Amino acid sequence: MAEILGRIKADLRLKKLILFIMGVLAAVSLIQGCKNAVLVSQDFQWDAAKALVMGIDPYDESLSPSGVLPPEFEKYYLQMEANQFPSLLLLLYPYTLLPPLAARYAWLVSNLLFTVGIIALLRKTFLRKADDFTFCFFMLLMIAGTPYRNQLGVGQHTLFSFFFFLLAVYLSEREKKVSSGLALAVSYFKYTLTAPLAVYFLYKRRFKEFIISLIPHIILTAAGAAMLGKGFIDMIREPLKVSSLLAGEGSIDIGALSEGASISPVFTVIIMLGLVAMAFILPENEDDRFFSLLILLSLIMTYHRIYDFFVLTAASAGTVLMKAGKEGFDLKKLKRPELAKGAMYCLLLLYFYFVLRIFGENRHALMAGAVLYYGYLIVYISFFRRDPSGSGTGGNDAG
Repeated sequence: MAEILGRIKADLRLKKLILFIMGVLAAVSLIQGCKNAVLVSQDFQWDAAKALVMGIDPYDESLSPSGVLPPEFEKYYLQMEANQFPSLLLLLYPYTLLPPLAARYAWLVSNLLFTVGIIALLRKTFLRKADDFTFCFFMLLMIAGTPYRNQLGVGQHTLFSFFFFLLAVYLSEREKKVSSGLALAVSYFKYTLTAPLAVYFLYKRRFKEFIISLIPHIILTAAGAAMLGKGFIDMIREPLKVSSLLAGEGSIDIGALSEGASISPVFTVIIMLGLVAMAFILPENEDDRFFSLLILLSLIMTYHRIYDFFVLTAASAGTVLMKAGKEGFDLKKLKRPELAKGAMYCLLLLYFYFVLRIFGENRHALMAGAVLYYGYLIVYISFFRRDPSGSGTGGNDAG
């Protein structure tokens, strides 16, 4: 394996050929994702946000439809699933000013821009140490994979949220605390992903940004309560009630594997508390590896479908693959465990990005994926303390 990778690193023509092939695959995937987004986008919560703006309770309509919604809601969107807090739905207010079909196109364009932003921000933050070939290869791999294509096609919100999380990190590194906190606040739209990722700010001792990120949601939740004539606590409880109905419908997360068992939230809380504890215990310069761990755990702590797994590409930050530097690295100097862990990570991407789709994400294929995923997670954690990387971007900074 080392010889093969070494040859790729050394042969410029081979690099260009590989990137060309990946570029073609990414282009095909992108085009198909855009087509699907125009035709489907059923997960885009324009309907819930529009209902809220109209003064109609989106949570009641999700749990027990009353037929009060205008006809265009059902024409362009499936059964409403308002599993977002009102403070999050109000972030979509600009899209509610558009008719449903126009909003769908606007959301597609937005997601394409978020994709560009994610790539640019990863390059400036967690993947800044990768050589150009490796970085381009993994970004094209991300777009070529099934998760990204489906994320785009169903109009999900992970691209939106992940972009704003990375923007928050980027701004924080440049000491723009207020802007960073506000970007982090927006990122909570997909809170099942970004709430665990926000622990990164605790690790970096960026407490001011973290606190600022909570303030807009307090204000907007109160606004949502006033709009619907309900209590503040109701605006927290009701979205969670809608979310609980989806607990067992994920892919390989704890809730899905336990078939929605009531004990699964307990494990989620335990993992979250463990991550918070790690944030205060870990030494400096573990930024990239801790960030990767947060991604890996966020995808199994709560409900996630495979379309969210495009963020696995960013988890490469915690592998040797992204530590080459601009000039590349000498594979012969790497230890076998490092290469083995990197190879296992690549196998994980291959399976979830391409192989799983072949089997239609059936139960047996998902179980095989779960074995591979949890196996890699165990390996990753076991090397976490044994293999100090010194991979950080500046250590723990005072907030």
